[in-house]
Amino acid sequence: MQLLIAGFLVILISLAVPVMANNNSPVTPPKIISLAPVSLSDDLREKYSEQTIMVKVKATVSAIGIIDSDIKIITSSGDALFDQAVIDSMKQSVFSPAYTSDNQAVACSILFPLQINVEKYVPDEQVNNEETVKAAER
Repeated sequence: MQLLIAGFLVILISLAVPVMANNNSPVTPPKIISLAPVSLSDDLREKYSEQTIMVKVKATVSAIGIIDSDIKIITSSGDALFDQAVIDSMKQSVFSPAYTSDNQAVACSILFPLQINVEKYVPDEQVNNEETVKAAER
């Protein structure tokens, strides 16, 4: 059993060394493939209607192009619910991973400065009433 554990540790160390050696090599940063929309509640959409909100997020894009669960808000919107909506959006987004100079995909932490443009808030009742009026005019 001890030989099996020692062999496993040797394998882990041999896998870790190339990754550590690549940390000093140039890395092409991750790229956004598809950024999921920020889904805001009606209350948040009304509160921030027609505003542009700045949020800076630090996250790690894995070697397969997804965000790990450790997302940090570096510059907050000032609203915890809004920040959580941004985090949820980042978790659903897809990225290309970072690549080393020898074209190996690697995990990479990156800062994402985001500008979220909140569209004009129109209550659902008003939208439904406008559709009813338009239908009646036909």
